Amino acid sequence: MPKAFQSALHGVLTCDDYVTGVRSTFRAGGCNASRSSFIGACLGAKGGLGAIPETWQEKTMCFSQAKQYAEKIIS
Repeated sequence: MPKAFQSALHGVLTCDDYVTGVRSTFRAGGCNASRSSFIGACLGAKGGLGAIPETWQEKTMCFSQAKQYAEKIIS
């Protein structure tokens, strides 16, 4: 998608926290799925697993497995 990377990068640079970053890109419309995954990955790396709200974790399929992989990478 044209300009999707630039838009996602803007979201990463202008949002301080995970929730604000992901929600603001959803509201922007357009190709928000790819932007949200990029923004979530970047802000999640910046803020750590604790940046992702527990209520979101509970609603995400296979979150515990993804968390184990992330913890493995970190260690």
